[in-house]
Amino acid sequence: MIPKDFLTLFDGLSRSHGRVEVFRDFLDVFLYVLSCGYCREDYTRVCSMYDEQEIRVFMQMVQTVADHSEGFSDVLGDIFMECISHGHNGQFFTPQHVSDLMAEVTCSGIRPGQSVYDPTCGSGRMLLSAVRSLNRTDPNGRIFCYGSDIDLTCVKMTAINMLMNSIPGEVAWMNTLTMEHWRSYRTGLMRIGNFWLPTLKMLGAGETELVGRVKETVKRSGHTAGAQLQLSFDF
Repeated sequence: MIPKDFLTLFDGLSRSHGRVEVFRDFLDVFLYVLSCGYCREDYTRVCSMYDEQEIRVFMQMVQTVADHSEGFSDVLGDIFMECISHGHNGQFFTPQHVSDLMAEVTCSGIRPGQSVYDPTCGSGRMLLSAVRSLNRTDPNGRIFCYGSDIDLTCVKMTAINMLMNSIPGEVAWMNTLTMEHWRSYRTGLMRIGNFWLPTLKMLGAGETELVGRVKETVKRSGHTAGAQLQLSFDF
């Protein structure tokens, strides 16, 4: 469900800059905030295109989405489908309740430290559902979540969702069928006192742990790269 206050802010900026452009730039601002300034280059580009008041609106949008994303909710995916993709290129993401059911069935017995992979991750809601499933029995447990998508916007949404929920792993911008890799966002956890804080590192073309693990798993299973399950464990 999309917060009404977010739509008011989003529509206000979109009248001057266009919906697709505003959403793309919003994700870059969000990554900058969550990475504590690490993704500065994209944020600097955004600042050169918007005035100070508009940047403040972006910050309000970030806070609104963060406030409504508790409990592993995928607000970004809902915004993307309703306001941006409209189903173009088949970009309708799995409904949240269906993702939760699939994770409950597939994640039975999964333990902290194991890994889960979605090769067409969209906004990452299947990964969120997998972590939510573990969270019911082990609130402090975390699995490593790996995702990949050919759409960079989707990759950024997944990275943001993982950072907001302190989920370690890697999200790769790549062609899952050909294994061509362009960029990755690697998330980690840093312990400060009694809290785990998320960290982010950007990796360039070919700098990826994910692709190597996928290739090895596919080789062991005897499948082709395009025949992988949507949600795969223990790879």
